[in-house]
Amino acid sequence: MPKLPRKTYSETFKLEVLRDYYSSGMSIISTVKKWGLTSHSDIFRWLKCYPIDSELLSLPSELLAELRMKNAPKTKEQLLEEELFRVKKALELEKLRSHAFKRLIEQAEKEEGISILKKDGAK
Repeated sequence: MPKLPRKTYSETFKLEVLRDYYSSGMSIISTVKKWGLTSHSDIFRWLKCYPIDSELLSLPSELLAELRMKNAPKTKEQLLEEELFRVKKALELEKLRSHAFKRLIEQAEKEEGISILKKDGAK
């Protein structure tokens, strides 16, 4: 199958797409779909050509500061806080699962009339 020629876009179009990508906070895939681009690799190439602080992009200073903070390396404390948050969420999920299993067992015992769980004195 012959390779199709790459579609070319004007510089103003590229800059408009990148401004929208940075300001909207959408994913690259969503941006590709929104703008009807042929591939997400187009945006990756454009991101290399036009960095965040590029004069051509002329992004608002507030947005620039926010994007720089997001891309800045994280301190050990920030990494630990993120890990703690993830662990707390995982614990919450496991508590919900445990509660759901208990309810399932209770319902099965009620419907079937048999004891599923071992009692405390079981050997």
